[in-house]
Amino acid sequence: MNISHRLQQSLKFRLFRSYCNVFRVVKSGKLPRIDWKPLDKTLPRLVTIVYPADIPLLVYSLRSLMRYGKTRPPLWIIGDSDNAYEALQEVFGDRTPEGLELWHWETLLQQLEPRYQKFIKTWENSGKWGVYSRKFAVTLAANSTADILISDADVLWHGNFLETLQSLRTANPGIYAGKDYGRAYDEQVADFLAEPRIFQDEALNCGVVYYPQQDLLEQITPELVTDLLPYAAKATNHLEQTLVAYAFWQSGGKWFDRDVLATTMIDDLKLTNQVRSLGRHYAGGKHMFWRDA
Repeated sequence: MNISHRLQQSLKFRLFRSYCNVFRVVKSGKLPRIDWKPLDKTLPRLVTIVYPADIPLLVYSLRSLMRYGKTRPPLWIIGDSDNAYEALQEVFGDRTPEGLELWHWETLLQQLEPRYQKFIKTWENSGKWGVYSRKFAVTLAANSTADILISDADVLWHGNFLETLQSLRTANPGIYAGKDYGRAYDEQVADFLAEPRIFQDEALNCGVVYYPQQDLLEQITPELVTDLLPYAAKATNHLEQTLVAYAFWQSGGKWFDRDVLATTMIDDLKLTNQVRSLGRHYAGGKHMFWRDA
């Protein structure tokens, strides 16, 4: 690649990021109203955990979910810190609809069996990637009491995903997850778990995952997390996704088709969304989230 071409690509990249950043500044500066649809308690509980900076993404994610769905699921929205929980109270506290519950992640942690708590705290205290333990703790706690759809804040819904999910879970119960555009696993943990499909089959992305009640806890047992404590003590940024992939394969998990859920960078540097899926996780591409929100 010659210098002229590299300069052109660099300029194109910087101009596109600036283009997306304008949308981010404008859209996050004044959060939209969410038009809450009627509550449907037969839908799986939607669970999401956020830190303060991601609350604007969450608002746009929920707005898009309401736009295409005829009804809404029960919601657990969790703050990953005192600051996040207080910010959620400010955004949702005065107009919380029926079925929406706000939580502090540590409250849910205390609901877990002691061996899970020890694993999570070891992971949390491991270093810079310890914060990812909080989402896993929330997932375990939520799945202990209900069927759940765990979703990151950087997800937009471009169609009636919930209706499709209802059909899938009725026809073929089990864990459902989407495919990633690249492998992102902790190799040492995957080797310890000895589930060859983690590396032999397609890559999993844990940004949006459906779990029938107790399914995650049946695979990630208290005995297993006790054995995993040495890995939690030196956790990498891919520990969560490796554990989810293990549970997925061990339970006979099923893929969301790419027209149902996509995680991709295929339309980076494009001025408009080029991906046609009911839901899209913008992993590695939050700038495109703001383009499409």
